[in-house]
Amino acid sequence: MLPETFTFFEDSSLTLNASFYRSTTSSKDQTIIYLHGGGLIWGDRKDLPLEYISQFLKAGYHFLAIDYPLAPETALPEIYAAAAKAINWFSDQFISVLSLKTDDYFLFGRSAGAYLALLLAHDPALPKPKKILSFYGYHSVEESFYLSPSKHYQQYPTIPEKLKNQLVQSKPLVSGSLENRYAIYIYCRQTGKWLDVVMPQKRDRSQFSLLDTELKQLPPAFIAQSKQDQDVPYALGVHLANTIPYSKLFTVEKLTHDFDKDPTNPIAQQAYTEAIDWLNN
Repeated sequence: MLPETFTFFEDSSLTLNASFYRSTTSSKDQTIIYLHGGGLIWGDRKDLPLEYISQFLKAGYHFLAIDYPLAPETALPEIYAAAAKAINWFSDQFISVLSLKTDDYFLFGRSAGAYLALLLAHDPALPKPKKILSFYGYHSVEESFYLSPSKHYQQYPTIPEKLKNQLVQSKPLVSGSLENRYAIYIYCRQTGKWLDVVMPQKRDRSQFSLLDTELKQLPPAFIAQSKQDQDVPYALGVHLANTIPYSKLFTVEKLTHDFDKDPTNPIAQQAYTEAIDWLNN
């Protein structure tokens, strides 16, 4: 199952690509646009297990996984702008480049990718998605769990600021392995400085959080989250499901934040099956 690869943005310092998996099974000619997780600091567009992509393709949905630049080398406003470029590229090129009949699309994100998906879905300058799949996501960068030191991450060995600084690269990047980047995230969560790292310009922060009035304007969302999520509080998932109209909450028991990291886990399989059923209906 090899994707087609397209470049949707390029300049002297950065190239942003998208991987397009084409459905050939009773295609609905609708596309799922995917944004990966990683706290905006690590990960890449290829992080979703192929087993899940295969489920979407068999259900008739095309699947487009996109790059976005990572923090702290790139700040949140530029990260968001890059993700928006991908949406506009899809809308502009769905016929001439992708040979699709419609530009109907759904936004799917996990963790930080779900956060970006919720912001993109609200952006009046972008084509509106039909629905949203938010797996353990959040809607605001000003929630207390990100602004305060995390007791969970303080159980890890302390990451000194000097080490964090040594891991930051001198140029933008779109792919960062867990081994090379996770220490930056742990430092952020141990100190409560995640927002300082991903968005140093404080004056713009309110533009990157959604109020309840704005959540109520979003398309329907499928919210999947574990009650034992140690990273994003389960209460946030409940709040999203209760506030976004016509949404569904899929609750996971006794699993960690990224409960779907193992595609052989029956609960993870059920989450994707129910998400696809929800899309179909």
